[in-house]
Amino acid sequence: MKVLIVKTSSMGDVIHTFPAVEDARRNRPDLSFDWCVEEAFAGVATLHPAIDRIHTVAIRRWRKALLDSGTWREAAALRRTLRDCRYDLVIDAQGLLKSA
Repeated sequence: MKVLIVKTSSMGDVIHTFPAVEDARRNRPDLSFDWCVEEAFAGVATLHPAIDRIHTVAIRRWRKALLDSGTWREAAALRRTLRDCRYDLVIDAQGLLKSA
């Protein structure tokens, strides 16, 4: 089963989500975890051995360039990538509009 964890920021929040991933992996070794995280914290998410793939978002950078076509191309590419992964479950651990 493919699971996407969406916890984009901040560093402490990303780290505090690690135990949930660890518990899930221990109880369900068949789970495969990917993580969607703000680009500034991608290195933190890679520290967890259960994470197979990291998808980075640039919300902070994108907010500063909302009218730039490159911003929209980048966001659309991320959307396509996430859609193509065909996740069985998406957990929005952020719980905010920006992570929806």
